[in-house]
Formats: sequence, structure tokens, C-alpha cells
Amino acid sequence: MADLRFRPATRADDPFFREMEFQTTWDSLDLEEREALGAETVREALDLTHELLLNRPGNRIVIAENEADERVGLLWFGVNRNLITGEEEAWVYNVSVVPAFRSLGIGTRLMEHAESLARGGGFHTLGLMVSSHNAGAQRLYERLAFRSTNLVMRKRL
Repeated sequence: MADLRFRPATRADDPFFREMEFQTTWDSLDLEEREALGAETVREALDLTHELLLNRPGNRIVIAENEADERVGLLWFGVNRNLITGEEEAWVYNVSVVPAFRSLGIGTRLMEHAESLARGGGFHTLGLMVSSHNAGAQRLYERLAFRSTNLVMRKRL
């Protein structure tokens, strides 16, 4: 997609942000988790997460728009403390592309924008977390030279 613009999110983008956040989170859950939690519980949990994280210094929501001024994606960029090294690092909390606009290079462009924000902020590391079953996103990140450093494992009791 040649004509793609990035702009800071405004209050008018809140519903778009929240729905993209929900869809990304919902898609990251397996069927058992979806059934156990339900959509409303996930939305409530996201509200709490947003309240905690969005007020932290360094957070930015970036909206990607196409030439028709349609919102086609978003980037939630912020700062995270690496629990192992203690280093403050740039972090991609969410990168999402509207389903109708996937496979057009928008995700790549959003990630390149995240790298630019990280470099501009003086960070030496850009991190993210990806669902283990999201093979498409994993391929994108690997193409962009990200590598796995930790594996989170869980067992439902």
C-alpha cells in the first residue's frame, strides 16, 4: 500500500482502538480460553489493562490511514522494563491491521514505524509478544529480524 499515513490517535479513535485491541486479544486466545472467559470478561480485563498501561510515560497510539482516510491499522508503542536485564526497552503492545486490509504490507510499515520511534527515543531494543498460534505475525517479525528470546508457557488448572 503506497499511500499510507501515520498519525497520533485522538479521542475519536478510542472505539477503533478498543475494538482492534479486543480482536487482537480474542484472536490470541485458544478456544478453551474463549469459552471459559467469554467476550465480556475479556473486554473488562482489557479496560483494566488499558487503565494501567496507557497512562505510563512513553505510550503512543498511532493510527494508519489509507488514501481514502480509512483507518486500516494501529500501533500501540510504549516502554517496557525487561524483567531479566532490567533494561528499559521500546515495546510494541499491539500492532493490528483491519482484516480487509491485511497482506498489503501495512503490518510491515507499522513495525518499521515502531522501529523508527524506538531509535528516535534512544532505545537499543524493541520487544513484543506474539501468540504462539499466530504464524503469520511470527513470519512478519522474523522477516524483520526479530528473534525469540523467551517462551511463556501456561497450564490451565
